[in-house]
This record gives sequence, structure tokens and C-alpha cells, in this order.
Amino acid sequence: MLNGFKIREIRMKKGYTTMDVSRITQISKSYIEELERGDKKNPSFNKVVSIAAALGIRIDDLVVKFP
Repeated sequence: MLNGFKIREIRMKKGYTTMDVSRITQISKSYIEELERGDKKNPSFNKVVSIAAALGIRIDDLVVKFP
């Protein structure tokens, strides 16, 4: 499961807006905002790859890890 709060945290640390990430990934701004709020929890693998690449991180950094 994707951790949308982590997307927001990393995005803000890098100084990106949701519009910046939207432009880089070609994913709508509203969809990214929904991910960050937790309204969408299971985006396609391609979207996760695009977001991770845009933020310069690994996919593992965006996934909720269960003990």
C-alpha cells in the first residue's frame, strides 16, 4: 500500500509543489493531492514509479511497511 503522507513529506522537503510533481509525472495535480490525503491508496505501478522518479527516491520509500 502506498503511503501518501510520505509523498507529501518528501515533496515538501524537496521544495516541490503538487503542480511541479504533476508536470514531471504527467499525473493530474488532483490525483496527486488525493494520494497525499490518503483518498487513493492503490495507484498503478506505473504511477508509483513516476512519482518516485520525480522525487528522486526508491519505490520502497513510498510503500507502507508492515512488521
